[in-house]
Amino acid sequence: MSRTPEVHVPETRDMSPRAVLWSAAGLVAFVAVALGLVAGLVHLLGHGRGPTPVTAPPPMAGGAPLDEVPYLGGAQVRARAEAELTRYGWADRDAGRAIIPIDRAMDLLARKGWPDPDDRNGDDRNAGGPE
Repeated sequence: MSRTPEVHVPETRDMSPRAVLWSAAGLVAFVAVALGLVAGLVHLLGHGRGPTPVTAPPPMAGGAPLDEVPYLGGAQVRARAEAELTRYGWADRDAGRAIIPIDRAMDLLARKGWPDPDDRNGDDRNAGGPE
């Protein structure tokens, strides 16, 4: 009952040169069609028009903004901010809300604590100590 092993016989002929040439021609045709499709899509979507020209922004009446020319106008901005942070005034006179300098406000918060929004009658139960 022994089986004889199958013997593989090597091929005796090569591939046809005509089939190789047709395969290469088909590959070249496929690549050409794919490139044509991509070029058509690029043209259709408008990306083949070249770069968009960059134009300078129009001049501003008050001078250049700080982010374009950082060394121009910085002193004016700092002076205006300093004036806002150190002034007294009314935010809403009818509601009794005043504007006070930031240093004074921080000092009051440090001594008295944050105001209680439920305390509507203005009494100082949450005070952190004497004034």
